[in-house]
Amino acid sequence: MAAGTRDRILDTALSQFVARGIDGVTVTDLEHGAGLAAGSGSFYRHFRSKDDVLSAVVDREIDRAASRRSAEPVGGSLEDHYAWALDNLHRMRALIALLVKDGARLPHLDRVQTVLAEGGTRIDAVDLADRMARGEIPVRDADAVAAVVLFAVVGHHLAERFFGGTLGVDRERFAAALASLVSS
Repeated sequence: MAAGTRDRILDTALSQFVARGIDGVTVTDLEHGAGLAAGSGSFYRHFRSKDDVLSAVVDREIDRAASRRSAEPVGGSLEDHYAWALDNLHRMRALIALLVKDGARLPHLDRVQTVLAEGGTRIDAVDLADRMARGEIPVRDADAVAAVVLFAVVGHHLAERFFGGTLGVDRERFAAALASLVSS
């Protein structure tokens, strides 16, 4: 039961931090959202403070994203890879929204950058270099191409999530166009 309570606190914390910002959420809000009696001390059996919960939320979401990335199918087409990357960003939407809303206040921001952004770009650069070595795509600076791809994929996700549209280009068409650009 204790793990379930901890997970409920983390789930409600993430959703409330995204909806109202870190400063807009109290420990009492977290207790109520997790189904705990306010002031009962149940919250403090799992976390020392709201900041402790925030740290645990960020760590959990980074770990989830890294785990999903390690489970990505290997050897598929670039189009499939970029479609997968867009889907993965969609699954990370709560963490991304929290980064947009309160990014400078987040603990482990360096880990977000190292594990998610730099780690993902490094993996993509290795994949692109392998594809170049096999002659599948033209030889270029794989690190730079991977960075451009990351920014394009994140930009599409942000346009979709925060602006309500992507200029009429859905994920499938975007992934196909990006793959075509990288491979030509």
